[in-house]
Amino acid sequence: GRFMFARTSAAARLLRCGGARARAAGRSRSLSGATEVAALGIPAQVVVAAQAATGAPWWLAIGGTTVALRVGMLPLLWYQLAETRRFGALRPQLAAIRDECRAIEPPSARAAQTLLRGWRCCRAASVQPLAIVAVPLVQIPLLIWSLVGIRRMVDAGSPLTEQMRAGGPGWQRDLTAPHAPGLLPVVSVALIVGNLQLATAGTRSGLFLAVRNGLQAAAVVAYPFFVALPAGVFACWIPNSAFSLAQHLAAAASRAASRAATTTATATASTATATAAAATATTAATASSPPLAALAA
Repeated sequence: GRFMFARTSAAARLLRCGGARARAAGRSRSLSGATEVAALGIPAQVVVAAQAATGAPWWLAIGGTTVALRVGMLPLLWYQLAETRRFGALRPQLAAIRDECRAIEPPSARAAQTLLRGWRCCRAASVQPLAIVAVPLVQIPLLIWSLVGIRRMVDAGSPLTEQMRAGGPGWQRDLTAPHAPGLLPVVSVALIVGNLQLATAGTRSGLFLAVRNGLQAAAVVAYPFFVALPAGVFACWIPNSAFSLAQHLAAAASRAASRAATTTATATASTATATAAAATATTAATASSPPLAALAA
């Protein structure tokens, strides 16, 4: 009898422990879900605060907060551009490292040694190679986070649904419904294609070109999915893509101006060198032959 009682008590304790663990796991899942929902709600809270502070229509509040976010990221972009220029100045050293490691076998060891020595070369010059991808690593997750948050904001079950139905511009008042003519998705796809073209302009890397072509094809293929999205999503998407396009155009103009200045400086230096050479030749010729006045005398 005592043995059966002990077994029964042990089983009861195991059941109680199992139930406690299950309840703890359930609370953990609930807390995780609540945290996820709260995180996804931050973009909507920012838009609501901006709209309350400015009194702007909802579509303008969504687009304005998107542009403000991108403007706030400009210091990161400037840091990336500065590090990219400094990294470009190390190309001769990096090319020499690649040549020195060419004979290493197997290829995996060669790649590892090339990367390690290249990293050390950059750090010795106080260059941060990871800064080259700093903007995409921050910008892409932020864009996805913002789009998901805005998507939840204009969803049919959102507390702001009624306001979103009258928060669009005159030609698309309902931000919770897809754009009937489908022009907003067309503009979004065009901006994606344009940004990818400008981002890879001048590159000869087969990998980059293949990635660009694949992303462009995916954007075109996904057009039917874009058509079904609420118009309010494009109030965030299009300003963000347009800002990226303006960034790329400004960067391209800066590169063109830099190349033109370099070409002008080179041409000026060449002209100065030729002029100096001509002057030297004239002086040497004059010194090696008597002047005409002396001959006349």
